[in-house]
Amino acid sequence: MPFFGTLDLAVGLAGAPVMTDLSPKTWELPGAEVLQVSYEVDEAASLAITPSSLHPSIPPYATFTVARYPESPHGPFHLASVRLIVRAGIRPRGLLIGAWCDNEAAAAALAAGWGYKVSPAEVSYVRNYQAIRGTVTIGGRTALDIALLDPEPVVGADLELFDNLHLTNVEGGAPVIVQVDPTYAHRSADRGRAELTTYEPETLGTTGIVPVYRVVAVACSADIELAAPRFVIDPTKPAISGTRRI
Repeated sequence: MPFFGTLDLAVGLAGAPVMTDLSPKTWELPGAEVLQVSYEVDEAASLAITPSSLHPSIPPYATFTVARYPESPHGPFHLASVRLIVRAGIRPRGLLIGAWCDNEAAAAALAAGWGYKVSPAEVSYVRNYQAIRGTVTIGGRTALDIALLDPEPVVGADLELFDNLHLTNVEGGAPVIVQVDPTYAHRSADRGRAELTTYEPETLGTTGIVPVYRVVAVACSADIELAAPRFVIDPTKPAISGTRRI
């Protein structure tokens, strides 16, 4: 028998955004830079934050991501996120646990059109020959500090960045899990040793993510297209039967 998540849906939806536009205009995000660090996480804690429509990955793991977008419809911005990797049916996806952005207009649009659970923060992305590092600072305190150490070039198609799943409320409708699937035209890509220097889950509101073992870090430069969501999942039904196109 497969495992399903055990999240109390009322608790999960309490801090979720309200989507007001299910057909947002596509965002073209040229020259984006993305850093993603993966860690295995505690199984019991991760099950408790996974909706019952989804399966945990085996072993359970999470991604910590910091991205820099030099161009967007709302100007340049940085976006960081913490995701739990899950399965919707048999397909791996990244369940968004929390996100942070340094551009208020961009954050509001991402929440309204794509269901991002996003909070304000100072976010930075810095690259040199030894490392690629990303940080999230809240109230003057660094709450997340991740890095890819000793980057080595790889083929962009080898990266596993995964589509997002966002548990969200919908204005005038029932809550859903929205699938967000950006497309990447890679310019370059790297892989290296993962480092999670600072992680304060209480500050970030991600206490269900408990890192155990490092896995890998990847990074890329890419032209990203963020189109309108195409699929939603009923959070009360297994994804294999509760997914529909919008």
